Amino acid sequence: MRRKYSGTGYNVEAVWENLDKSKPIYSLSTELTPQYVWEDGKRTDKIISYKAGFTQEGAEYFQVKFPKKVNLPRYMSVVTFDNITAFQMRYDVYFKADDVKEVK
Repeated sequence: MRRKYSGTGYNVEAVWENLDKSKPIYSLSTELTPQYVWEDGKRTDKIISYKAGFTQEGAEYFQVKFPKKVNLPRYMSVVTFDNITAFQMRYDVYFKADDVKEVK
């Protein structure tokens, strides 16, 4: 995701600079993508986190990193996140959250 740059480190403000709080966020992933630890330039079998994809009207597709395995909602369901934060580096934005839940 490429948006404006402001500040450093993961923070909540960066989330809402890049997404619209008034619009729903939709789940696109049906499976989590594991993120592995790398040592000496080689991937190990140790999983450090998981990623899944989401979208919102007017925003580009974006991925959110989770520190543990989460239960993904159904495809294209409206979701909310627990403790979502974002990190902006130049024009790239990286999101992470503790959990994702389907809005009922």
